[in-house]
Amino acid sequence: MNYFVNGSKSWLIVKTKEMAEKAKEIFGDTVNITTEGKRHLGAVIGSETFKREYCEDKVNTWIKELSTLCEFAETQPQAAYAAYTKGYKSKFTFFLRTIENFDEYLHPIDDLLDNKLIPTLFGAKTPEVPRDLLALNPNDGGIGINILGQVSGNQFKASSKITQPHVESILNQDTIMHTTNSEGKSTQELMQENNAKKHEQRKQQMEEIDINLPENLKTFVEQARDKGASSWMNALPISEQHLTLNKEEFKDAMRLRYNLPLSGLPTNCPCGKRFDVTHALTCKKGGFVSQRHDNTRDLLTHLLDKVCKDVEAEPHLIPVTGERMALRTANTNDESGLDIKAKGFWQRGQTAFFDIRITHVNSTSQKNKTTSAIFRSHEEAKKREYLQRVLEIEQGAFTPLVFGTNGGMGEECRRFISHLSNRLAEKTNDSYASVCTWLRTRLSMEITRSAILCVRGSRVPFRKRTENINDFELMNVECRNFTSNE
Repeated sequence: MNYFVNGSKSWLIVKTKEMAEKAKEIFGDTVNITTEGKRHLGAVIGSETFKREYCEDKVNTWIKELSTLCEFAETQPQAAYAAYTKGYKSKFTFFLRTIENFDEYLHPIDDLLDNKLIPTLFGAKTPEVPRDLLALNPNDGGIGINILGQVSGNQFKASSKITQPHVESILNQDTIMHTTNSEGKSTQELMQENNAKKHEQRKQQMEEIDINLPENLKTFVEQARDKGASSWMNALPISEQHLTLNKEEFKDAMRLRYNLPLSGLPTNCPCGKRFDVTHALTCKKGGFVSQRHDNTRDLLTHLLDKVCKDVEAEPHLIPVTGERMALRTANTNDESGLDIKAKGFWQRGQTAFFDIRITHVNSTSQKNKTTSAIFRSHEEAKKREYLQRVLEIEQGAFTPLVFGTNGGMGEECRRFISHLSNRLAEKTNDSYASVCTWLRTRLSMEITRSAILCVRGSRVPFRKRTENINDFELMNVECRNFTSNE
């Protein structure tokens, strides 16, 4: 089939006026001819002057749009953050890959991100966190706002390398588009090489950043890298799925992530001790620590009820009669119970018991410990207390579910989440990855929100009035307060 060129939409770009005249002789008026340049598939081809004008105009447009986003971030920081990381920053990708030395024009955008958007998200003029750390992905301890001037060069080189087979086909005027380059490497192999290189560069970058981090900040960055700890940052703020934070909650969550001070905290706690974040996340005054536990329990109970039978929250255990426990720390109280039971979770016909603990990973007693060591010690403590009793008396299975206030979780809990995701995926015909991602996100958001409540919630009890308000009919009779029927 022949292809008929639409001359009015076709442009021939030449380097000199002499070449333009020669082209005019050859093509006449069948195509448009220029020596300056033209936009091509969104990028630009032509002289350096035309390229500079085009790029500067494009950057100025982005600056105006980002300035509006920064204004929006003042009142809706979570939505603004999601808009930038989930959508807007992708606008740069094509230009970074197709325009050589595009980083020369990106300084105004990096300045706006550094001096306006990021401070607005943190609620501080200049957050005391290294900028190269914030450029990392959330799962690596950053917030996913790249330094565009740094990534531009790598993007262009990678794009040039991957498209090399196609470029060679065009330059050689081949009748077919080749899928391998002159070295015999396919596009797929070139992409795999690029991904391996990116992974190595990412790993090296993280190591270089970690070396220069202060010890107290480094601890929090490592905690942010725990599996599931940063999932709340990857979610769109959808209220129907309980994934929204108000502006104070979002800024507090960002600052807690990097151990930055929070404004407006009281000096002393109603319990009598000095108030700070560490105390707030462990103080039982006000019931917020219990509420943190109960919210997680209720969510997991609801999900277990979708895939198991005989699901119950806070089930009582069968009393210990003549059985002897091997450990002195074993719980033998007749009134004791666990958080959840579900029949058939691990094995068909077997009752599985779960006990939840959410521990503050930066408490005084757990300082200088890795989160993996913290979670493991709490899992072992729970097993010493309940494992033998559940195995021998209940003849069931026992799994301790240990979470951290950073959003991370212990190894036993990770196995539980994986198995629960599998069961839910089979039930709903969704993919395992989709279910597991959603579940981690929802748990991460639940724990993040509860941590903020512990810090910001009022622990001052409501002072009840002594006035007796019970029998409304009697009170109306006493005060002769009768409703007229007229």
